Amino acid sequence: MTTRPTLFLTVGLPGTGRTTEARRIEVERQALRLTKDEWVKALYGRDNPPSAADVLEGRLIEIGLRALQLGIDVVIDVGLWGRDERSALRQAAADLGAAAETRYFELPTHRHLGSRQSDRAVGSHGHTRSESIGVS
Repeated sequence: MTTRPTLFLTVGLPGTGRTTEARRIEVERQALRLTKDEWVKALYGRDNPPSAADVLEGRLIEIGLRALQLGIDVVIDVGLWGRDERSALRQAAADLGAAAETRYFELPTHRHLGSRQSDRAVGSHGHTRSESIGVS
């Protein structure tokens, strides 16, 4: 029996532990991790042209969907703030016969940027919750 590939979606603001979790999934599941911030930095350095980031996000999603077709688990780590965008990606995964799992990351309201930066050094992150969607 073959296991269906899974699309992991990470949702949250920068600094909430989203990419750290994406890296963990990458290692544990031997998944293809597609982190937009890393690609923008690699391609554009300190520049961050808004139009390029949108195009890049679309390409990363295309690559991720192709990997799902090949039976590879995929982590899409681009923020995914829009509910419609997340729904469309979950549906695209289902259309390919893959499962989808969404991981949400939030900062507690009492924390601020300064403590977030110091926590990052010791491995502490914001709250997370997960939601799985599978197709029979």
